[in-house]
Amino acid sequence: MGNLRIQHMKVGDKYATSSRIVTRTEIENFCAATGMKLPIFASDEWVKASPEHQALRVKGSVAPGQFAMAIFLGNLITDGLLDDVIVQLGTDKVKYLAPVYPYDTLRTEIEITGNRVSKSGTQVIVDYKWVVKNQNDVIVEQGENTCMFKNV
Repeated sequence: MGNLRIQHMKVGDKYATSSRIVTRTEIENFCAATGMKLPIFASDEWVKASPEHQALRVKGSVAPGQFAMAIFLGNLITDGLLDDVIVQLGTDKVKYLAPVYPYDTLRTEIEITGNRVSKSGTQVIVDYKWVVKNQNDVIVEQGENTCMFKNV
């Protein structure tokens, strides 16, 4: 990653993170920690027996959309882009577009849509669009974020 800092990126700049495999255990732990204990997140058999999910062509248990969002942020942290973050100011226009299954490989791609220095000059406000893509280059989730960073 080097010394790239998100607050130094310009409008239109893009970045793709490294990829990571998500395991069934990680999904189960996320669901347990958050109370998202629904059969669709835990049981392939339940999903396969559900006419509604068969009609949606879901092939087995899936991760909650919020899990993929956590992975998107984790990917940015792992690659060092959020090292200087002070606070996340907002998330908007989140869409869950495709299921995330255990053992999918996910990466995050961002595009800077705004970058401005605060009046005090000590912070930078960055707006960016983000997508999470799986190993087949399918967008599974997308949204927009605004974060405040140290002006370093």
